[in-house]
Amino acid sequence: MALPEFAQSSIAFRALAQGLGLEVRVPSERPVLYLLDEPKPLLPLEGALLLFRPEGHLWRYRTASGLLLPAPDPEVEAFAHQEGLGVALYPPWLQREELERALALRLFALGPGLALAGLLDLLLKLPERPFLEVLHQATGLALARVAPWGEVLGFAGPVPPHHPKEPGEGRGWRALEAGEGILAAYGPEETLHQARGLLEVAARLLRVRALERSLERMREESLGGALLEGLILGEAEPERLFAFGFAEGVEWVLALVEPPEVPGRHRLAEERRREATLELRRRAGTFLDRLGVPYLLTVRGNRVAAMWQVHSPRKEAQSLLQALPPGSRLGYSAVHAAGEVQQAYREALIALKAARGGEALSFSGLDPVAFVLLQQSPEDLKALVERYLPLPPKLLKTLEAYIASGNVEEAAGALHIHPNTLRYRLRRIEATLGPLSRPEVLARVHLALRARDLLVG
Repeated sequence: MALPEFAQSSIAFRALAQGLGLEVRVPSERPVLYLLDEPKPLLPLEGALLLFRPEGHLWRYRTASGLLLPAPDPEVEAFAHQEGLGVALYPPWLQREELERALALRLFALGPGLALAGLLDLLLKLPERPFLEVLHQATGLALARVAPWGEVLGFAGPVPPHHPKEPGEGRGWRALEAGEGILAAYGPEETLHQARGLLEVAARLLRVRALERSLERMREESLGGALLEGLILGEAEPERLFAFGFAEGVEWVLALVEPPEVPGRHRLAEERRREATLELRRRAGTFLDRLGVPYLLTVRGNRVAAMWQVHSPRKEAQSLLQALPPGSRLGYSAVHAAGEVQQAYREALIALKAARGGEALSFSGLDPVAFVLLQQSPEDLKALVERYLPLPPKLLKTLEAYIASGNVEEAAGALHIHPNTLRYRLRRIEATLGPLSRPEVLARVHLALRARDLLVG
């Protein structure tokens, strides 16, 4: 097996074992990059030094650097000879903690192990999960990578169950901005202080990696965005979805997301709106990329349209919203399993219009009144409100409280006024709108209040 290009920055298995005075049973020149004290199924094994006897099929461990065992194991040694791994024995009286400490000093301490430049070179080239393991073993700190929406993307060492959401520091922890989320480190204050410089360099490396991934993702998304735009306009064939991983009969939804409103019509406001939309697209792409399902993404005006293969529509839409800037809103279509993209887009647009800031609303969850009203233009909705709710703000607030409770005493309590005051205001309202006991008057009021909510939202 060819050695990885960062082998020159590391120490070979044979040299490491001999330097610690261990009995080398199977020599190997493979580089040792980090320690692995227990099986971790999702962790790449290239360059890992195993401090345990693998269970089950040994084939998965063929890319590791070698194994340290407390006793001879003919099966493991035969496998190591065949695949080029190293095997060494450590005395059974040696504590595992002492062995790990000695190995960490050899691998990561300045002087006998990697020099700082070699460690940085190694961090530059490692995949993200071994990156955290190497950094954990080099610093002695527990580490976690946390996404903007709170998901733990990777960890090394005994991390706590909850993590900070923003960069900062406190007693026993420090969190640094690391591109797509934060890098959180946990440990004694003295160790955190000693590792401060290395943690900052590691966070910068993660930011560079996030930027590179973002650029690669945008290049890939540009083709998918062109297809989604064509499908929305009815100018592309739905069969082209197969080229982007959408299998026939697999369910998907289409969502429209909108950033928080930026007031004003001047040039600076327009620039901020463009920046907000691009940030929305970046975060949506990051989330869908992490979700690991086929998706398409495109920008339409100040909105972002996203179409993805779903497993749990409501949960995924809520999680997507949490990954976006606070105050964004999201509307998504019913679940589809065919090429009905234009219909799904109309559904998402209706749901988006009904959604408030910080809300993810499904077309399937819309009430019938909102569905009917959202077929009308904003001008028609405004005319409906002006025609059937010609009330000053105080009386309008009183009407809303009374309609919501249906009880004079409860409405008065909610408004912090005397029930007689509420009755007086209701008489004034009925003088303008008509008796609220009549069904047709109540129907007009309900429609007008719902239209007002939709306009405000």
